[in-house]
Amino acid sequence: MSSSFAKFFLPLVVLLLLLVGCSIYYYHDRERQFAELHLQEALRNVNENVYDLLRIRGENEYSEDMAVYLQRYIAHYDRRGLRLTLISPATGNVLYESSALAGDAWISRENHAARPEVVQAKSDGLGYAVRRLSTATGEEYFYVATYDEEFNFIVRSSMPYKFVYTHNTTKHIVVLLVSAFLVALLIIIMYRVTQAIGSKEFATQKLLMHLSIAQEGLAFFDNRKRLLFANSLFSEYGDFISAKHLADTGDILAQPEFRKIKRFIDNDGYLNNTTRESTIHDKVDVSGRTFSLRCVLFKDGSFEVSINDITRAEEQNRIERQLTQNVAHEFKTPVCSIQGYLETILENYPANLTAEQMMHFLQRCHSQSNRLNALVQDMQSLNNMNDTLQKINKEQVDIAQVVGGIQQEIDNKLAEQRMSVHNKLPAQLLLMGDAGKIYSIFRNLFDNAVAYAGQGSVITISCFRSDAQYYYFSFRDNGAGVPQEHLPRIFERFYRVDKGRSRKLGGTGLGLAIVKNAVALHGGTISAREAQGGGLEFVFKLRR
Repeated sequence: MSSSFAKFFLPLVVLLLLLVGCSIYYYHDRERQFAELHLQEALRNVNENVYDLLRIRGENEYSEDMAVYLQRYIAHYDRRGLRLTLISPATGNVLYESSALAGDAWISRENHAARPEVVQAKSDGLGYAVRRLSTATGEEYFYVATYDEEFNFIVRSSMPYKFVYTHNTTKHIVVLLVSAFLVALLIIIMYRVTQAIGSKEFATQKLLMHLSIAQEGLAFFDNRKRLLFANSLFSEYGDFISAKHLADTGDILAQPEFRKIKRFIDNDGYLNNTTRESTIHDKVDVSGRTFSLRCVLFKDGSFEVSINDITRAEEQNRIERQLTQNVAHEFKTPVCSIQGYLETILENYPANLTAEQMMHFLQRCHSQSNRLNALVQDMQSLNNMNDTLQKINKEQVDIAQVVGGIQQEIDNKLAEQRMSVHNKLPAQLLLMGDAGKIYSIFRNLFDNAVAYAGQGSVITISCFRSDAQYYYFSFRDNGAGVPQEHLPRIFERFYRVDKGRSRKLGGTGLGLAIVKNAVALHGGTISAREAQGGGLEFVFKLRR
């Protein structure tokens, strides 16, 4: 057996032994409880019998004649150690004690008012307790006290607890100990059998289990190209790449997509008469998905083939390349402009440059630097949203208050464009969300409308529906609108419908991308469509 498996198996043995020990304790405790209940019921019956006998005799108060009668009644219980006591409920004094007649006179002198079974019997009619008879003997007794208000005394009976405990549970403990021994013996036998199997077989099982749940398609072939093992993912990817349901997974090497790998295997790793290689890689694109193929050739001619779905990785690389190109392109225009103006100033200052020209160039530089700053801020906003997708700071946000504040902020811009806002939102519209990102949604929609809707346009905002989970919003204008072919792409980063006009207005091409991300952070979706009567409408929902 391997050392790693032994380290696992031995704690298992200990655990099983602990379970057996717990089982022994459980049955031991259960039998003890059963013995106590049985003894409690037996002594209670003794007490009830005493009351019934005295009731027949018409005695409800203690007398010397009653003591003699009771002593004869319990005589047949002497061998079992039965003791009978009558106690005054008013004072707690012992009126009668069967063992006192046998020589324990000190018992009758003790007051029993505070004894637990006596207190409980006075309260509930029945009480019981387990305690030592005396510190001298150390013997434990089980006491049951019964109180019937028809009589002026409490009847209490008791028996040695040790006797009942040993008599009723010994055989059960023996059975459990034997069971524990048999389980331990079984564990030892299992350990020996497992040890005999050997480490190689166990290691093989672990390897096969690992390959079965691997996150890539894996298959192993012998030197005759016969399939030895293939996990389910390999079969799935193989069927998809070949566009067939292969009757035998081993037939995958005959498919055109695996031509390069097959030639590598047939030539025993030699390609173009160069040095023998042990590994070859290939990549295939099938139905919009990209797969990476790899073959590892072993010295004995056997080989391993793996298939990985790298579609998402390739798409991520494409997006990152596209984003890098877009960022470089967006930065290039303002940087070149600033550089050109500054070079003109340096080359012509002061002789060939008037104060008016100097101011014009500086204003242009300032405008382009503002554009750069806006671009940086928008990119930072997008990055922050991507980094905190599940970490938005939720608080109660009043949408109506946010929109009203934005209207005041852009009041001058609206006046310049002779635009008006028709706000149909209710006075209070509360949801749990991130106030800053809620603001960015409506601010960017306003800025987009002001920049592109056209002069004299009307912006209409409404919450047209709500349910237990979402608020549904409409943000539309009756302006120039967007051609239908551009609508699916206007939320892409740096995408512009009219690139020249957008740059002239200072747009970064990131505003609507920010809106889409902020809406997604609040559990919603957004889409754009042509508004009824012309213009552009954004329809979106936000989680309440």
